[in-house]
Amino acid sequence: MIELVNISKRYGDLVLFDDVSLRMDEGKKYYICGANGIGKSVLLKIIVGYAKPTAGKVIVDGEQLGVKNDFIADAGVSINSPEFVAHYTGMENLKEIARIKKIVSTAQIMELAKILEIEQSLNKKVSKYSLGMKQKLRLIQAIMEKPRYIILDEPFDALDNRMKDIAKGLLDEAVREGATLIFTSHEPDARTYADVALQIENRQLELL
Repeated sequence: MIELVNISKRYGDLVLFDDVSLRMDEGKKYYICGANGIGKSVLLKIIVGYAKPTAGKVIVDGEQLGVKNDFIADAGVSINSPEFVAHYTGMENLKEIARIKKIVSTAQIMELAKILEIEQSLNKKVSKYSLGMKQKLRLIQAIMEKPRYIILDEPFDALDNRMKDIAKGLLDEAVREGATLIFTSHEPDARTYADVALQIENRQLELL
């Protein structure tokens, strides 16, 4: 479970959030929307530990971020379209990430790659990848280790409608197994896809 407790975030005179509190339970999909530049990615970074709130705290499984652990544990994260090592192949990039925890095999990576129809491109350098191919790679790295928390910024960008449905199917499977999905999206059906839809407006996080 993730709890935001009285979170505020300021950049000088700019206030993005003011005294925001929310509890996010396991096995649910949380959609966060709002106008461009309103702070959606910043909020995801605060949840993960990449950014610190000006006030308030983030509690993950009963532990406050920034005390024992600076970053959320057991999470698959993709925020602000993170880039891979361009001169590595797709597989080399994924193996580098997998090497940290050593809990996912090459066969498991290939299984996801086949579902997302990118297996034939994993031996190509990422510098040759299209935006859609990079998006598929980001999805694989986020879910391949079966994390408890999946935090994704615009995970369906650059995918065609059929591939969006495939990606949503993979995320649904992770949620059925107990993961918590927190994501932003401009997709028109994102609100109905999520279990809980939230909007950032007037420095608050409001239920839709």
